[in-house]
Amino acid sequence: MDELSKTLDAFSRKQELRESWQGKLLRTAQGKTGAVLLSVLADSYDEIMLPLLKAVFPGFIEPALPCLCSSAKIGYTGAIFAEVMLEDGRKEKRLIYFSSAELQDDMRRLADRAKLTDSERLELFIAVKKWVVADFRLDPTFDPRDPDARRLVH
Repeated sequence: MDELSKTLDAFSRKQELRESWQGKLLRTAQGKTGAVLLSVLADSYDEIMLPLLKAVFPGFIEPALPCLCSSAKIGYTGAIFAEVMLEDGRKEKRLIYFSSAELQDDMRRLADRAKLTDSERLELFIAVKKWVVADFRLDPTFDPRDPDARRLVH
């Protein structure tokens, strides 16, 4: 493969990454939504994150701090928490959303703004679901008299 072919191939791959649903979302997301999206994508697509970020944001070196550095967990109240890496390098557990409905609405609005197709939305929500690694809400069907009952939903 000659040098021109290599250059064209690399350009084509960057363009493909920019136009992927992940690239569309990264270009569209801002603020807390962008931080959550970055964490969701890093959790599910770790192997392509650096090339994806460099394709979407030329000159990208690393995420700005503070940034999310863990998957999410749903607390017993239904609130969603994750660890945040602070500017001084410390990690702190922080409230991200008050409920899973708030997370779902935020991601749905982002998908709308990015004009994702139905199949792209499905892939996004599969990644979001995978990002939430634990659910500690009390099971509403819990019967304390049943010795086989599970106390937690998951």
